Amino acid sequence: MAITQAVSGLRGHPIFVCGQSATRLLRLGRRSLRCLAVLFVFVIFLFCFFPEFNTMAETDQSQSNDSVEKAEDAVGEKSPPSSESSSSAMDLGALKQDAKAEAEGNQINRTNMINTLLICLLQLLNFMERYSLPGILPVIIDELELSNLQGGLLQSSFIVSYVVVAPLVGYLGDRFSRKIILIVGLSVWSLVSLAGSYMTTYSSLLALRCLGGIGEATYSAIGPAMIADMFVGDTRSNMLAMFYFMMLVGGGLGYITGSGVAAATGSWNWGLRVTPILSLISVILIVIFLKEPARGESEGSRLVSTSWKKDIIYLLHNRSFMFSTTASVALVFVIGAIGVWGPQFVVLSRKVILDDEHTFEEISLVYGVISIVSGITAVVSGALMGIKLRARYPEADALICGIGMLLSVPFFYGFLVAGLGPLYLIYILSFIALWFINLNWALVGDILLYVVVPTRRATAETFQIMSVHVFGDASSPFIIGLISDAFEPLIESDSVDYRKYTSLQYALLINPFIQLLSAALFLVGSWYLLGDRDKAKRAVADGNAIALPRVSN
Repeated sequence: MAITQAVSGLRGHPIFVCGQSATRLLRLGRRSLRCLAVLFVFVIFLFCFFPEFNTMAETDQSQSNDSVEKAEDAVGEKSPPSSESSSSAMDLGALKQDAKAEAEGNQINRTNMINTLLICLLQLLNFMERYSLPGILPVIIDELELSNLQGGLLQSSFIVSYVVVAPLVGYLGDRFSRKIILIVGLSVWSLVSLAGSYMTTYSSLLALRCLGGIGEATYSAIGPAMIADMFVGDTRSNMLAMFYFMMLVGGGLGYITGSGVAAATGSWNWGLRVTPILSLISVILIVIFLKEPARGESEGSRLVSTSWKKDIIYLLHNRSFMFSTTASVALVFVIGAIGVWGPQFVVLSRKVILDDEHTFEEISLVYGVISIVSGITAVVSGALMGIKLRARYPEADALICGIGMLLSVPFFYGFLVAGLGPLYLIYILSFIALWFINLNWALVGDILLYVVVPTRRATAETFQIMSVHVFGDASSPFIIGLISDAFEPLIESDSVDYRKYTSLQYALLINPFIQLLSAALFLVGSWYLLGDRDKAKRAVADGNAIALPRVSN
């Protein structure tokens, strides 16, 4: 009895608390090492069984030495012998321009790789910050006594600053120094995010979360455009694949760091502090190492910027761009809903069946690993499929996106229906559904870059990303939370956990229909892909802006 009382008296002592925190940190470290081991095994698997991905950049130069002659022969075969029309000449010029740019063999160099790694780092950190909150959202909801609607607003609130800053960055990014824009925007975002981690009330936390969109608004349009300025052809596809799977790795690491650090320290506030500190370090790296490429440098573009109004009109009449953008809106709506409410759905399902063996921290960790592994494997697989199939099926990028979304539907529906089943089945269905959805990321980015001329790419990136955020992952957590709160009083049960679980399940059932819509839009967009791509190539080859379509009054 005396020993028990002595131990009880020590529990509040600072040394005892520090010991508990150290134990939690060690446990988090062991889990993180397991995650890194899984990623290491995957990388070994990738380079052993897909050697073409490892050697693709090395073979780009040898494959393109004869590409100018092949391009000329291809146009000659497709054109009648006596045809010397301007259309054939423009096609030949576009093909030769693209081949010459890739044949220079100077794409893979130290400066370009450092620039690309820095851009990928920004993508990683942004999504780590974004998904640190879902990793601790149930804790915040319980501690601050929030509804699902209020919890969803915390995740959606970044769109407030994004819609204000993104159009400005898109306009400036096509005209002024992109390095300065990155330094200023990321510095503000890092400091705001760090300040938000010290908030202890819902209103103050929400206010600072509303400013969280500054970071993505700063780099999301500029980053892919800079990659396009440094690389062309298959090398560009590889770099975009790396850029977009950093988003998925960042999302998974956000779950892990958010929930892990919060559990280790005993405070959810600490779960939001890791990423802002790393972001401030990234700003220093940009100042020292980033060397901004000239716009259109990789393609030898001589185009000049036009007015913002003409840029927008051009994008609205670019059918493949518009279809891929609207399809991406539906895709990101689903990703946003799964990302925010997926762990909460699994946690509630365990509470309903009185499963105390699996903690929230463990579920968040596994969900983070699922997000990372499914994201990396899917993005790499999608990029490889696009590269391999493009020569035979020119519309392959859009077709892969559409078919991937279509195949994800039954697995996501199964994930919802099997919510009260074995945990391993829930994880497997979640992994497969996310894998098919994540096939699209690098391909959607590539589509934008080859159907839009260089001087309008930052504006196009801003237009697309702002659309997918406003109507996609910024709306879906709020909408799912709103629908869930509306259903909860209608469910007859004495169990609060069962009512919360069932209402969230009903709300998430709208996602399969959104997935079908996304698949249809991608498939329709494939009809216009070749025409829009050829127009952009001809414009770059000729050094003239594409004539805007006439709009009837």
